[in-house]
Amino acid sequence: MTEPLVVEIDGRDTLEEALILGDEVLIGQTVLEKLDLFVDSRGRRLVPNPAHPDQSITKVKLAASEVA
Repeated sequence: MTEPLVVEIDGRDTLEEALILGDEVLIGQTVLEKLDLFVDSRGRRLVPNPAHPDQSITKVKLAASEVA
Protein backbone atom coordinates (compact mmCIF):
# COMPACT_ATOMS: atom_id res chain seq x y z
CA MET A 1 0.00 0.00 0.00
CA THR A 2 1.09 3.55 -0.67
CA GLU A 3 0.61 6.76 1.20
CA PRO A 4 -2.71 8.38 0.26
CA LEU A 5 -2.52 9.87 -3.21
CA VAL A 6 -4.73 12.27 -5.12
CA VAL A 7 -6.68 10.81 -8.05
CA GLU A 8 -7.93 13.54 -10.40
CA ILE A 9 -10.17 12.86 -13.39
CA ASP A 10 -12.02 15.56 -15.36
CA GLY A 11 -11.53 18.17 -12.65
CA ARG A 12 -12.82 15.93 -9.86
CA ASP A 13 -10.41 14.65 -7.23
CA THR A 14 -10.30 12.34 -4.26
CA LEU A 15 -7.74 10.88 -1.86
CA GLU A 16 -7.12 7.13 -2.14
CA GLU A 17 -4.55 4.52 -1.19
CA ALA A 18 -3.06 2.39 -3.94
CA LEU A 19 -1.63 -1.08 -4.33
CA ILE A 20 1.30 -1.18 -6.74
CA LEU A 21 1.41 -4.31 -8.94
CA GLY A 22 3.18 -4.16 -12.29
CA ASP A 23 3.02 -1.20 -14.65
CA GLU A 24 -0.71 -1.02 -15.47
CA VAL A 25 -3.00 1.56 -13.85
CA LEU A 26 -6.36 0.24 -12.70
CA ILE A 27 -9.01 2.48 -11.18
CA GLY A 28 -11.31 0.74 -8.72
CA GLN A 29 -15.01 1.12 -8.11
CA THR A 30 -14.53 3.07 -4.88
CA VAL A 31 -12.57 5.79 -6.72
CA LEU A 32 -15.28 6.07 -9.38
CA GLU A 33 -17.97 6.26 -6.70
CA LYS A 34 -16.11 8.97 -4.79
CA LEU A 35 -15.66 10.95 -8.01
CA ASP A 36 -19.34 10.34 -8.95
CA LEU A 37 -18.35 8.98 -12.39
CA PHE A 38 -19.98 6.27 -14.49
CA VAL A 39 -18.33 3.93 -16.99
CA ASP A 40 -19.60 4.21 -20.56
CA SER A 41 -18.55 0.78 -21.83
CA ARG A 42 -19.63 1.38 -25.42
CA GLY A 43 -17.86 4.73 -25.65
CA ARG A 44 -14.90 3.46 -23.59
CA ARG A 45 -14.92 6.55 -21.39
CA LEU A 46 -15.87 7.88 -17.98
CA VAL A 47 -18.86 10.23 -17.75
CA PRO A 48 -20.14 12.37 -14.88
CA ASN A 49 -23.25 11.23 -13.07
CA PRO A 50 -26.09 12.97 -15.00
CA ALA A 51 -27.74 13.89 -11.70
CA HIS A 52 -24.61 15.89 -10.68
CA PRO A 53 -22.82 16.85 -13.91
CA ASP A 54 -20.90 19.83 -12.49
CA GLN A 55 -19.43 18.34 -9.32
CA SER A 56 -19.15 15.09 -7.42
CA ILE A 57 -21.60 14.41 -4.61
CA THR A 58 -20.90 12.08 -1.70
CA LYS A 59 -23.86 10.59 0.14
CA VAL A 60 -23.46 10.05 3.86
CA LYS A 61 -25.80 7.73 5.72
CA LEU A 62 -26.11 7.82 9.48
CA ALA A 63 -26.37 4.55 11.37
CA ALA A 64 -29.40 4.24 13.60
CA SER A 65 -28.51 4.42 17.29
CA GLU A 66 -29.58 1.64 19.61
CA VAL A 67 -32.11 2.79 22.19
CA ALA A 68 -31.58 1.18 25.58
